[in-house]
Amino acid sequence: MSLSETAATRLDDCLLVRAAAPADYPAIREVVLAAYGQYAYLVAPDVFEPYLADLLDLEKHARNGRWLVVEADGQIQGSGAFYPDAAAQGVGLPPGWASGRGLAVRPAVRGRGVARALLAAAECLAEDSGAPVFAFHTASFMTSAIALYERLGYCRAPEFDYNMAAHYSPSAQPITSIAFYRRLGSAPQLRRIK
Repeated sequence: MSLSETAATRLDDCLLVRAAAPADYPAIREVVLAAYGQYAYLVAPDVFEPYLADLLDLEKHARNGRWLVVEADGQIQGSGAFYPDAAAQGVGLPPGWASGRGLAVRPAVRGRGVARALLAAAECLAEDSGAPVFAFHTASFMTSAIALYERLGYCRAPEFDYNMAAHYSPSAQPITSIAFYRRLGSAPQLRRIK
């Protein structure tokens, strides 16, 4: 086994998912900037800048839910917001569902289980809160994230897609924010809430 294989295994085996505290916010912002900054060249600045500012508004997301972080080797490697009521995000997901927002993984540790650990923790929180479904959106330009969610068995919910660009800049070229979900227990059929 090579050193890099040992490091990857060690990271996978030693992940700690926990609730974030305000003292973690600088590290969370660092991870979000590293994870999302790579997309700046793909999106018009009048969309990307307010999108990133929204992701970095940790206090707003904490008021409607809670932040989770993943630690490995004493450092925050990933983060994401958990919303017990998906409707609080204001992007068309139904009330009563749980959702995630702003999943971010430090680029140097991608592929080592950080996102999987965050999603599993969020699903546990969703089940504990009695939500029938855990859902979230990702941008159409985040092809690696889309592939990951499909590999993890999440289902597409195209009826909950929305134009992310219009959300931040009404005159911008459309960018689809793609909805994914997983039923928890025995959830009813999907239906769009108007």
